[in-house]
Amino acid sequence: MSKLNLEITESLEFDSGDIAVIIKQDGSVGKIIMPNMDQEVRNSEGYKSMLEVVELLKPGAKEEFIKHAEKVKGRIH
Repeated sequence: MSKLNLEITESLEFDSGDIAVIIKQDGSVGKIIMPNMDQEVRNSEGYKSMLEVVELLKPGAKEEFIKHAEKVKGRIH
């Protein structure tokens, strides 16, 4: 597993292709911030990792996320 960098800041800065998972104080997933769901994003390692993290935090969420994305953009997985 790669090293995690902790940064305490008042603002967020994102690079193109970044994905952020917001975890609430109670441990639930608040929201997922990501770029548009184009083919490049769907094929990225970052997207695949995000699905695994979401599944770890909330079992069943990976499949929910995939189903939601299919409704919005058509079958992508």
